Amino acid sequence: MASFTGRCSVFWLLLAILHPFTPVATGEQEQLEPLSFEPLHCERIDGEALRRWIASEPGARRLCSGTPSCDRVLMCDCQKTTISDQQAAFTLPPFEATTVATDILIRNCGQLHVPTGTFRALRSGFLPRTVRFLNIEQLTLESFAFEITSQSRVPNPDPRDRHPVLGPIELHFERCHIEELPANVFHGAGLRSIQFSSASSIGVVRPLAIGIRLRQLTFRDSAIGRFARHAFKRAQMEELLLQNVTMHDSWTSQGWQGVVVAETIRISDSTFLQPILPAAITESSTNELVLQNNVFNASMADEAFQLAVTSRVSMIGNVFGQLSPNLFRGLTISNETAWNAQPTLVLERNQIDELVVPGSSAAVGSSSFFHIPRNFTVNLQSLRIAELATCDSTNLAGASQWQQEIFFLRPFAVSGHDDPESYISIEEFRQQEGCDATGPDLVLIIVLSTLLGVTLIGGLIGGFVFYRHQKKRQRMLLLEQGLVHPAPRTYRETQIMLKLETVGTLKTDF
Repeated sequence: MASFTGRCSVFWLLLAILHPFTPVATGEQEQLEPLSFEPLHCERIDGEALRRWIASEPGARRLCSGTPSCDRVLMCDCQKTTISDQQAAFTLPPFEATTVATDILIRNCGQLHVPTGTFRALRSGFLPRTVRFLNIEQLTLESFAFEITSQSRVPNPDPRDRHPVLGPIELHFERCHIEELPANVFHGAGLRSIQFSSASSIGVVRPLAIGIRLRQLTFRDSAIGRFARHAFKRAQMEELLLQNVTMHDSWTSQGWQGVVVAETIRISDSTFLQPILPAAITESSTNELVLQNNVFNASMADEAFQLAVTSRVSMIGNVFGQLSPNLFRGLTISNETAWNAQPTLVLERNQIDELVVPGSSAAVGSSSFFHIPRNFTVNLQSLRIAELATCDSTNLAGASQWQQEIFFLRPFAVSGHDDPESYISIEEFRQQEGCDATGPDLVLIIVLSTLLGVTLIGGLIGGFVFYRHQKKRQRMLLLEQGLVHPAPRTYRETQIMLKLETVGTLKTDF
C-alpha cells in the first residue's frame, strides 16, 4: 500500500511539473498543425518487367505509345509506398544526378508536395522524355520545382528537330487537382510542352507562372478558376490550346499579357461562366486566333482581345451572352506581315443573346454593327442575334452587305432561341414589314405631302385674310348706315329755302 501511494505521489508530481508545458489540443491548433510529408519511394522498371507492366495495365500502353517508345520508366506510386494508409501526404524527393529514365510517372496520391529543386540535379543528355503526374487529389507545386541547372539542350540535336533550343521534356498532368500554379514554377525546366488534361483542375494561375518558352501549352478537359494578371507574361510558344475547359471566375484584364504565339491560339468547346474583362489578351501576337463552339455565359467586354494578328481571326459556332460591337477594335495587323497583307475575320454560325449598343455613339432608331479593324476582310455567315426583330433593331448601321446572313428572332416565334427556325434574316423581315421603303415612291409621297401642306397653309392664310377683309367691309357699311343724310335738293331749291327761313325769322322778330 505504501509503495502504491509512493508511485501515485511521483505520478502527480511529474504531472504538476509537465502540466505548464503540455499544449491544449484545440480545434484551431489542430487546423494550424503542420502536415508531415513522407518521402515517396520510386522504382525503375525496364526490360522484361517493363513489358509485363505494359501488358498488364491499359494506361501503360498509352504512356509508351510514343515513338521512340519508353525504355526505362521511373515509377513513383503512392499506393505501393504504403499499404496501411493510402491517403498519407507525400513529398517527391529530389532526383539524383544518376537518375536515368526515359519516362517518369508519379501517380495515385492523395496529397503530394513537389518542392523547389526536385529536378535540379538531372543531367543534360539524360533528361526524360515525359514526366507525368496521374491521379493526384491535391498536388502542391513550389516555385522552380522543375528547374534543371544543367544545360537542357541536347549536345547533338536531331537535325529534324524544329526546336533544338527547347528541352526534351513533355510535362503531363492528368486527373490532378492543383490549388495554384505559383510564379516561376516551370522556370528553367527544359520543357517542350505542358498539358493539363483528363478532369484536372487549377485554382489560380499566379503572375509569371508560365513565363517560359515552349512548343505547346494545352488545357484539355479541365477546369480553371482564374488567370491572375501577368500569368502568361513573357511566354513564347507555337500553340496555345484550350479545349473543353470550364473557367469559373472572370478572365482578368492583362491575364494574357505579352504572349507570343507563333502559330495558333485555339479556344474550343469551352465554357466561361463569368465576364471576359477588357484587355484579357493584350500586347500579344499570333498568326491565328480561333474561338470555336464556346459558350460565354456573361459579357465579353470591348477590346477584350488586343492582339496583333498575322493571317486570321475565326469565331465559329460560339454563343455569347452579351457582346459589344467594339469587340474587334483591339485587333491589329502584325508587323511581321507584308505591307499589303489583309488578315481575314471569319464569323460563322455564332449566336449573340444581347448586342449591346453604346448609347452615345449610336444614332436614334438604329444600331451599330461590329467595328471592323482597318485592312481586315470579313467573311460572315449565319450570325444569329437573339433579339426581337423590329424595324429599329434590324437597322444595323454598316451591315447592309450582310443582311442575308444576319438573323433576328421572328415575332411570335414558338420554338426556343436555339432553334434556327426561330430566326428571320434582316433582308426578309424588312421587306415583309416595309422598313426599307426608300425608293421613288417614298420621294413622291414626301413631295406630295409637302405640296399638300403648303397648299393647306396657303389656303388657311388666304381664308384668314379674306375673312378679315369681309369683316372690315361689313363694319364700314354699318357705319355708313348710321349717318344722318340731308334730303337731296337742287341748288335753286336750296336758295329758296334759305330765303324763306331768313324771312320767317325776321317776321317773327317784328
